[in-house]
Amino acid sequence: MRANPFRRLGRLLAQALIASARLLPEERESIWSVPRQLQIVYFLVFIGICIPMIIHIVRQELSGQPGVGIVALATETSSRFATVGAGAAIGTLLIVQGGYLIMLALYHILTNRFAKPVIEQHQAEGVERSNREWREWLQRKEEHEAEGLPFDEPPPDQRQS
Repeated sequence: MRANPFRRLGRLLAQALIASARLLPEERESIWSVPRQLQIVYFLVFIGICIPMIIHIVRQELSGQPGVGIVALATETSSRFATVGAGAAIGTLLIVQGGYLIMLALYHILTNRFAKPVIEQHQAEGVERSNREWREWLQRKEEHEAEGLPFDEPPPDQRQS
């Protein structure tokens, strides 16, 4: 059974967006200063913008001049292709970098809203559990000492779990 290409593209975009939410060193290589982990997304969006626009330009030219040769078509449309490419490059940069910033902001908002309280609660419960174990151990130790009995139970921090 063949995999759905849109599902695969969706997974690839999700992985790229998740990767972009991680705080990584800013490794940039292109003239547009796209972070390395976003380059695949950048080129996919760029191609997704350029190809339909170029097809539209070619259709317009062919409908206006039936039977035009490939050389004449290339000559007539080259300046429009350059404009489309520059516009798509700038638009793609805004989309990808804007999406990156939005995902980063959402990551921090969701982390602070949901994950951080859970972590803090578990830390508080751990401290409380540790304090309770120490209090119980100390109470047992004092009871044994008051009765004059030997006490050889190791402290809570020296026990094997």
